[in-house]
Amino acid sequence: MIAREQYEKLARHLQGDGRARIEMTFEEVARIIGGELPPSAFDYPAWWGSDPKHTQAVWLDVGYLARPDLKGRRVTFLRAQP
Repeated sequence: MIAREQYEKLARHLQGDGRARIEMTFEEVARIIGGELPPSAFDYPAWWGSDPKHTQAVWLDVGYLARPDLKGRRVTFLRAQP
């Protein structure tokens, strides 16, 4: 199981990049966090949702929303409008 601290690596990556739209493969996300994504990340769009109670939803902390493409195994992080 991936700890929140590992997901925070993704938050730092997104914040450091800073672009309004950041596209990544699931493999790239796994590399950044230093561990495999859980099966639910590949099967359920809700895993990438905007519920701040979800441990992995660190992208919300740095102002992004996640839009997954489960078939393509990609995710687009979009900067949320203020």
